[in-house]
Amino acid sequence: MMKEYCFSELGYFTVNECEAIKAALQGKSYMNFDVSWSNFTGNCTLIIGTDYEAEPEEIKNFFLNVALGELVKIKKER
Repeated sequence: MMKEYCFSELGYFTVNECEAIKAALQGKSYMNFDVSWSNFTGNCTLIIGTDYEAEPEEIKNFFLNVALGELVKIKKER
């Protein structure tokens, strides 16, 4: 069963930023991340889902690790 993890500690993102994060990270890693967000008047909180079993902090830290790795790949391609 997929569990969701909210990244409220990262602050708010725009819809465009959330769409870009989803495009870069949807389905990534063995955790098969499902990227979504909650939009309240244009202030979006990032949410990820996975059915991988681990502590919430481990999943959130791994997601951030994958996100930074993808950022490095994008930077190298430019």
